[in-house]
Amino acid sequence: MAQFHLTPNSVQEVLETHDEDVIVTNHEGIIMKATRISGHRYGIEAEDLIGKSVYELEKQGIFSPAITPLVLKEKKKVVRIQETKTGSKILITGMPFFNYNGDVDYIISYSYDVSELLVIQDYMKEIEYEMSKVQEEVQYLRRQMFRKKDFIMRSKSTEEAFSTAHRIAPLDVSVVLYGEPGTGKTTIAKEIHKESTRSNGPFIELDCATIPESLFIKELVGEEVDGHATVPGLLGIAEGGTLFLENINRMTLHLQTKLVKILKEERFQPNGSDSYRIMNVRFISSTETDLQSSVAEKSFLSELYYLLNIVPIRLYPLRERVEDVSALITCFLHSFCLKYNTKKMLTDRVNAQLLQLEWRGNIQELRHVIERLVVNSEGEIVDVHELPHEYRLPEDEFSEFNFEGETLPDILEQVEMQVINRAKKRYRTTTEMAKILGISQPSVVRKLKKYKKTESNIQI
Repeated sequence: MAQFHLTPNSVQEVLETHDEDVIVTNHEGIIMKATRISGHRYGIEAEDLIGKSVYELEKQGIFSPAITPLVLKEKKKVVRIQETKTGSKILITGMPFFNYNGDVDYIISYSYDVSELLVIQDYMKEIEYEMSKVQEEVQYLRRQMFRKKDFIMRSKSTEEAFSTAHRIAPLDVSVVLYGEPGTGKTTIAKEIHKESTRSNGPFIELDCATIPESLFIKELVGEEVDGHATVPGLLGIAEGGTLFLENINRMTLHLQTKLVKILKEERFQPNGSDSYRIMNVRFISSTETDLQSSVAEKSFLSELYYLLNIVPIRLYPLRERVEDVSALITCFLHSFCLKYNTKKMLTDRVNAQLLQLEWRGNIQELRHVIERLVVNSEGEIVDVHELPHEYRLPEDEFSEFNFEGETLPDILEQVEMQVINRAKKRYRTTTEMAKILGISQPSVVRKLKKYKKTESNIQI
């Protein structure tokens, strides 16, 4: 601890202050100097304190406890709550000043009325309250930006997925994103990174499906020659940031074992190196299949599953998110019209047909089709005949909806009914229908009952 030194004559150099309570005592406890307001704390004049012993004043009940003996005993700064004869409480701090021999020569104490501190405390609470309101507002605005900037979320499942992503983004936990190609797994992974405490760090992607097994570990941990990193690995490049492992389900069991070791030890050893490096990376993974099923089939290590699957987030295909399809059509149409400096409008029939398609390629496929319509259509009004041939529905499977006076939920219900009826004509059992539509068999049964009594040729 830093020591303060005073010369024998330095007491005279203590300046008089009008708004601070400062008292100087010697090592015998005799008060050598006191500022004008010091006596006010104790109900006496400051002049009456000079020359008095703090031990005697304590016995008389002027204050308790005396700070001087505590400082002499501890030989360091001491802070106490002191009660005075007037019944008030003050926060008093005593500081030792040493001579050149290392002994305490003087003690300087200063105090604040606890009631004043309570006022400050109340003020700080008000400031904290205001700050909390500001933080809530900032969080709200960030959530709005998070939703509106790059994403279309009309369906409940999508809102839940992005709500979970936003909530856990600041938490440094591993995340697994489930969904078909094109459902937005990479997009949500990047947003989790942007909203995380690692947002200033790198976001590195590694597709486990495309990199050869023989190169995977070298790509991950890097390579050293003579102690120098000749080929830096992705774990090193992503330090302080996020490593996004795409298609984690495509990783071989051999590589899974190696990844488990790295995750458990939280360190890695570059090829050709004798030393380990501490791993400082957050993992986000994606998969097109159910990892739990893969674990049951012994194609995915349960140990790796439990290390990565701390927070699972499922992104459903567009065929189960008709509300999102409608909003995405509007969004993509506006975006491509701006990009190509043109004006286009889709007829109700085009909108209705697009809502009934299955969109196996999900968002990317829908974006592709809308862009084709914008650049290939001749006039401002885009009609059914301008749809790419493979996206036109047969006339007997398509009926135009009445958009006049209908709400979006009503229109979407009509679309769902059309899809269910089409599937009913094509497939013999509700199990087959469920598989094609990507929903559960009980859901198919409920929807069939909702829109029409189940016909005898449908086996439930």
